[in-house]
Amino acid sequence: MNEIDFRHTDILFTDVDDTLTTNGQLLPETYLALCRLAAAGVRVIPVTGGCAGWCDQIIRTWPVRAVIGEGGGFCIERIEPQITQWRYWQDAETHRADQARILAAVDRLQVGFRPALATDQPFRLVDVAVDYNQQQRLSDAQVATLQQALSEQGFNVRRSSIHLNVWLGDFDKRAMALRVGEQLLGLQPEELKERAVFVGDAPNDESMFSFFPNSVGVANIRRHLDAMMHQPTVITRQRCGLGFAELAAAWLSRLPTADTQPAGAV
Repeated sequence: MNEIDFRHTDILFTDVDDTLTTNGQLLPETYLALCRLAAAGVRVIPVTGGCAGWCDQIIRTWPVRAVIGEGGGFCIERIEPQITQWRYWQDAETHRADQARILAAVDRLQVGFRPALATDQPFRLVDVAVDYNQQQRLSDAQVATLQQALSEQGFNVRRSSIHLNVWLGDFDKRAMALRVGEQLLGLQPEELKERAVFVGDAPNDESMFSFFPNSVGVANIRRHLDAMMHQPTVITRQRCGLGFAELAAAWLSRLPTADTQPAGAV
């Protein structure tokens, strides 16, 4: 962690699945780390391939400034305690039409096996998620076959730790993060680059790793490194949510003395 100067950073972009979660669960150590960072003035922004329904829950219940979901298809911010505002990359109608086109293409695939959509697909508004490592178990060869077949049809395809996310449009996690930086935080890209840290765990985080010099991978990213052109600056010792807690502890230890204990914590 000595390669990151946390003294000049106050924004955290974080992946969710297998970065904050551990074996599908949000551990108390991880959630407390989120709370302590927020209490110290760090603006936390999850950047996930997760569905719109999942992101709606996050923005309403977690101590976060905003949430970027479905790989950059939209951003949600809470403008009052019970009121949220959604910002799509294009517009909701265009995204829904693109999504229908992708679903039809997945249904027509002839790859020697039947791809299964993620169980959260009904709660998605922009992209399509094909399950390979959540409730389904596909081999690396099968995942590569799916990725190639869909890419050849002109779709964007990225591999998370559990899904293949498929979409149409010129957005990704980084593009929406830059838009959020400008529209919500009032920061131009170079300033955002200096003030933000990104943490992730999978190949679909590469665009973020390539842009943010203050980038961290939790330990479970190691299994993907050989297939990644852009890698994190540092890697935690621990995996998943405990790796995130490790990052938070290092960050908080370098901040000026402040009350970083959230109300009610012990």
